[in-house]
Amino acid sequence: MRTALKLWLAIACVTTVVLDARPGLTAEREIAVQAWGTAWEQGLQQIATNFEKKTGIHVVPVTQSGSADGFARLQSMRDAPKIDVWFTTSSFAARVTTDQKMFSKIPEQQFTNLGSLVAGGKSDTWVGAYYYPLSVIYRPKLVKAPINAWTDIWKPEFKGALSVPDVQTYQARMLLLSALTHGGSIDNVEPGFAALKELKPNIAMFYGSDSDVRRALAQGEITAMVGPPSQAKPLRDDNVDVVVKTPKPAVILFDVMALVNTPKKDMAVQFMDFVISSESQKIISTMFDMGPVNHMVVPSAQLAAALPSEADQVTFDEAKINANVAAWNERFKAEIAR
Repeated sequence: MRTALKLWLAIACVTTVVLDARPGLTAEREIAVQAWGTAWEQGLQQIATNFEKKTGIHVVPVTQSGSADGFARLQSMRDAPKIDVWFTTSSFAARVTTDQKMFSKIPEQQFTNLGSLVAGGKSDTWVGAYYYPLSVIYRPKLVKAPINAWTDIWKPEFKGALSVPDVQTYQARMLLLSALTHGGSIDNVEPGFAALKELKPNIAMFYGSDSDVRRALAQGEITAMVGPPSQAKPLRDDNVDVVVKTPKPAVILFDVMALVNTPKKDMAVQFMDFVISSESQKIISTMFDMGPVNHMVVPSAQLAAALPSEADQVTFDEAKINANVAAWNERFKAEIAR
């Protein structure tokens, strides 16, 4: 593990963020940005370095294991937050950024790149950092035939050889995908639950940990998994041959940036605007294998092959997901995951 990553993880273990003093920089020229450690390691570190070179503003990274962990830390410092920008999911952001004491609305007039965002790439309280579909990632030498449609993973040849996210992971998108492909919708998830029950003989594991499912695929314990295309990158880096396919309908998710209500909002906005610039989005696409939210950026060739066309993309009402996901999860645990 890189020394820098060890430092980030150490910072993440405390609830008080200690700003990093750098020669020639003062605390007034620093912002703290909270995100996932893998996101920093695979792309945001380089973006933060480039941002400092251009603006003189140093970015102090604070890692989180997940959105719930990150939000708990923010709540612990609610009266005097020491984190200026928070990376989270669009679903989680929709749930919590209505808190006007903790979060600020996006000051669109201070951005220069918002006009280049893809459809659905912003709201009043967050700005998208990148997007990704749910895809099928599989070992071509371990399957009988290429996977081209979602219905393929329901075939008997995948018995005990498939892994899909549980309801809590990726904000119930596997349930919603199952509903869509079996005649249902976000307003009628009954076909989704029925389809997951039908799929259960093929499931070796419902996963909540990305690293666990990647390990299972690398070791041949499973032959296919459902997850973002970025999950293929660590496998390929370890010389594991995988194919990524995104059948339609392509369920799209966004990871986003929320603006925390601190005295450093102006510098925080500069960083957020830099993240969605063409320069930074190219880094996210090539290093992190995530879809660029800036439509001026052409995805890397490898990623482009896995990204769906705009016509095939499907998004969902985050408010409806947030209103129902707890009940969906309880039902999933009682009827399917047990």
